[in-house]
Amino acid sequence: MQKNKKKVMFVMPSLGGGGAERVVSIIANYLAEREYNVNICLLRENNVAYKLNNNVHVECIISKSTNGIKRKLQTLRDLRKLVKKNPGTVFISFLTNENLYLAFSTLGLPANIVVSERNDPYKTINGRLNRSIVNLLYSIKQCKTVVFQTNGAMEFYNKKVQKKGIIIPNPIKKELPEIFVGIRRKEIVTFARLEPQKNYPLLINAFELFSKKYKDYTLGIYGKGELEEQLKLLVKEKGLDSKVNFYGFCADVHNKIRDAAMFVLPSDYEGLSNSMLEAMAIGLPCICTDCSPGGARMFIKNGINGILVPVKNVDKMYEAMDLIASDSKLANELSQNASKIKTHLSVEAIGNKWRALIDNL
Repeated sequence: MQKNKKKVMFVMPSLGGGGAERVVSIIANYLAEREYNVNICLLRENNVAYKLNNNVHVECIISKSTNGIKRKLQTLRDLRKLVKKNPGTVFISFLTNENLYLAFSTLGLPANIVVSERNDPYKTINGRLNRSIVNLLYSIKQCKTVVFQTNGAMEFYNKKVQKKGIIIPNPIKKELPEIFVGIRRKEIVTFARLEPQKNYPLLINAFELFSKKYKDYTLGIYGKGELEEQLKLLVKEKGLDSKVNFYGFCADVHNKIRDAAMFVLPSDYEGLSNSMLEAMAIGLPCICTDCSPGGARMFIKNGINGILVPVKNVDKMYEAMDLIASDSKLANELSQNASKIKTHLSVEAIGNKWRALIDNL
């Protein structure tokens, strides 16, 4: 192995549960294993939910101010000091707020930064002014590359930003269980944060229709979030208490669900869903909404390795669930074909894309 690799600093709000956080932990470990000097700077919470290589250093510059404006200004000052103290470092931020903090804090400095969009900018960047600010900061000379997960997300930005853009999908972590062989449990599963963009009421409403025909099936929801109590209330109102289980956050979720009947993701929008990719990788028959900015359709070939349904369409969601439950041959074909994604999006394949990006800066 070559010595004296570049120093890399990831900038994140925290490393608590979440898709972007998981990707950072995977890429950070991958780089550290190849003797890069890897650091992670946390701006909001000193929370690390993912296992990190012993050579990955985590530091925090979390403002203690309770005043929103003062807190933001302190974060910018501290981040600028950090950039000055680490000349030659490649700074990589994930998530829009952190991207803007990093870009703004490097104005006038000889810095090399990479920003990475992890959600749907059409939904998360509202208004002409905000769009202009993001385009402006992503266009500065310090910002060398903008990483996107989908072409649809890249197309949101102006031509100057697009010229800096590259597509790097999410990696699929190595420690996933093998595809299940046998008779699957009659449980529909999903795992993600319980937040508005995931539109879990759509899934619950579709399951209500489904359970009238398939009375022995249950629905398992893994994850925590702001809508947990509302969703539980909705389940109770529909009389589905005995059929819908809320399991909370589960670090071992993939082993828990590998023999389930199917995985369903009902999101209104997604950057690129780790849950979907991981469910496919372990061979679950998958149903996903064909949501903006096109992450699901990048990897799901409808009817071949999964099923795409329109956003916010309860009837189409129910029909897809019915199709998989009623056709075991199709379910098996979807399962086998979906699992092939594990090779295409391996940690090595995606990690090498990040290495090439970093080494060329």
